Amino acid sequence: MVKLKLSLLNKWELEKDYNSVFNSVMLQDSRAFVLTSEKEDFNRYCLLEVSPLGVKEIDAWDCDHVWEEEPLLFTDGQNIGIIKAGKEIVYYTGDFSHPEIIAIKDPQSILPKKAQERYFQIVSDSNQIPVCFEDQVYTNQARNFALLEFDRAKKQAKWTAYSHIDKNDLNHHDRSSGAGPKIDSMKCWQQELYAFSSGESQTSVNKWGMDYYALVKISSDGRIIEKLLESEHLKALGKKAGVNGIFTDSPYLILSPILHIGSFDTEPYSFEKLESFMEKHGLLRKFDCHTEIYLSNKNRTSEENLKTILRYSVK
Repeated sequence: MVKLKLSLLNKWELEKDYNSVFNSVMLQDSRAFVLTSEKEDFNRYCLLEVSPLGVKEIDAWDCDHVWEEEPLLFTDGQNIGIIKAGKEIVYYTGDFSHPEIIAIKDPQSILPKKAQERYFQIVSDSNQIPVCFEDQVYTNQARNFALLEFDRAKKQAKWTAYSHIDKNDLNHHDRSSGAGPKIDSMKCWQQELYAFSSGESQTSVNKWGMDYYALVKISSDGRIIEKLLESEHLKALGKKAGVNGIFTDSPYLILSPILHIGSFDTEPYSFEKLESFMEKHGLLRKFDCHTEIYLSNKNRTSEENLKTILRYSVK
């Protein structure tokens, strides 16, 4: 057994205080771009460039309707764009100092009047960009999606579809509720559309846990073509549980790791859950060792409240 420790590679001093990261992208030259807002003025969005040279604010703008018009950051690997309120794209090229404003053609022909864009993480390797939306009920839980066709050469954009994931093929969907599965992250990759869902529960996941989670390949109208990953009915197990998933620009999906709460002596129980998950999904360990990340100070935290992230590298 090898215990690893995270190390700080770089640290920057920021000229002002910002809120949390709403979403982010990375270019092929390893520069990262982060969408956030000012801490003292939540209505003022900021676009930051992060590189070995430091952090630079390359754009900022005010939004009077923050909850209704969440912007979404995306990239094609070399350039970046921001979709605003489903109506326009701010497209950054060159040195990113003079972005172009590209109007989205007739958005109301596809998007419902009350649909609100959400800045949940998306990935696309084509002209088709998936975007998460809420409609009618607004709890910052996207249950709808739309597809935006963006012709970069012609500088033209239009919505082509608006739908939700058809939950009938999911084993643990709630038959008594009309709510669709939540959509945490989406990806358009090699002409296929993927979504990660954290279940249907309308209560706080942090407080009550998920009912299920799933990774699915879907059609443009939300039909499930293939279930790549599907959990058990988590609430039926009697414990708060769940896994978050986020897509990357690689063929991989990042799943949140197992969080072990309690004494180090009871870690084997959590490892059993990891190994059961791997066996169910055909995963193999790359190394005999594992990683532990300690979130609690053992000298200041009672043994039953110790929090440790446990990780296996898999292939």
